[in-house]
Amino acid sequence: MFTFNSPTKIVFGTGSADLAPKELAALGAKKVFIVTGPGKTAVSEPLKAIKAGLDSEGIGYYHFAEAEADPSIATVAKGVALFKKEACDSILAFGGGSPMDCAKGIGVSVAEGRLVEDFIGTGLAFTQPLPPLVAIPTTAGTGSEVTNAAVFSLEAGGQKAKKGTAGTTLFPRLALVDPLLQVSMPGALTAATGMDALTHAAEAYLSSGANPLADIFCLESIRLIGATLHKAYTDGGDLAAREAMARASTLAGIALSQAGLGMVHGFAHAAGALGGLAHGLANAIILPFMMQSYVPVAESRIEAIGRALTGKASISALDSAKAVANLAASLGIPHNLKATGLDEALRDKVFDDAKGYKRRGQSPRLYTDEELYDLYLRIWSGSVKE
Repeated sequence: MFTFNSPTKIVFGTGSADLAPKELAALGAKKVFIVTGPGKTAVSEPLKAIKAGLDSEGIGYYHFAEAEADPSIATVAKGVALFKKEACDSILAFGGGSPMDCAKGIGVSVAEGRLVEDFIGTGLAFTQPLPPLVAIPTTAGTGSEVTNAAVFSLEAGGQKAKKGTAGTTLFPRLALVDPLLQVSMPGALTAATGMDALTHAAEAYLSSGANPLADIFCLESIRLIGATLHKAYTDGGDLAAREAMARASTLAGIALSQAGLGMVHGFAHAAGALGGLAHGLANAIILPFMMQSYVPVAESRIEAIGRALTGKASISALDSAKAVANLAASLGIPHNLKATGLDEALRDKVFDDAKGYKRRGQSPRLYTDEELYDLYLRIWSGSVKE
C-alpha cells in the first residue's frame, strides 16, 4: 500500500511565466505578495513583465526581495509582517528554491497564525490552507515548485542549522515552469542545481519510502539529466537542454515529496548551515559516496540509476556510483568536501549535526554512528574511485 499525492497544477513550457497574472486573477487575487531574492532575479525583465501584467489585470502587488539563500526564520517573520501590513491575499514566488521556501514559510505562518518555526521539529502539524501560492522557478534544481517541503535556517544548540518541515498544505497551488527563465543561468549554477535535481531523484528512488509511481518520475528525471545536464552546462542557450532539465527538476520534486530523501541531504544540510556550502554543490559531492555505500543493500536499484543516467544497457552498481562522480567532475565539481575549501575545524561539527538528520532512517542502509562517521571521513577527504 502507498499514497501518491501531488496536487500542484503544473503549466509547463516556454512562455508559461507570462500566464501568471491571469492565473492569479483566476485564483481571486487582489493583491499579490511577490517573493524573490535580492539579486538579478528581482530586477529581471521577466519579472517586470509579470508586474506589468498584474497592473493590466488590476491586481496590486508588494515585492519582498529579501529571500536569502536558505531563508532565515527572521526573514520569514519580516515577510509575514509585511504581508499583513500590505493587506495581501496571495503569494507569487519567483526564483530558485530559497524564494519558494521563504514564500511557503510566509504563507504557512499567515495561515496558521503562528510562525513557521513553531512547527519545525515539534511534531505540530499544519492544518490551515495557505493563501493561493504560485511558484515560478528560475533554476532547474530544487523542484520546490511542486514539493510539500521547505528548508529554513535557524539557531539550534547555539549554532546555525538548516531544518526542514513538510505538510500537504505546503504544496503550491500552481507551478509555472518556463525553461526560458533558466537560459541565463551561469555554468556553475547550472551544474549545482542540475546535480541537486539528480540527488532528489536518486535519493527518492533509493528511499525506504519509494513506491512504484514515484519510481517512474525518478528514473525519467535521471534519464533526462544524464542526457542533457552537460549540454546545458556547456551551452546555456541550448533551449532543448534547458527544457529537459526543467522537466527533470520538476519530476524529481514530485518524486521526493512522495518517497522522501536520505542521508545525502543530512550531510548536505549540515555542510551548508555550518560551512556555507551551496546545497546543490554539497549534494553533488556526497551522492556518489552514499550510492557506493548502499551497494550491499540496494544493488539492483543503483544499477537502474546507472542505466538511466548513462544510457547503457548494463552497468554495475559500483560503476553507477562512479558515473555520478564522473558527471560531477565534468561539471567542475570538487571530488570531496575538503576540496571545496571547507575549514578542517568544521569537519566533526558537520558530522555531529548530520547524524541527527530526521530522515536518516529513510536511507536504504542503516548505520551505527561509528559506521556513518567512517563513511563521512571518506566524503570529507576521500575519493569515490578508491
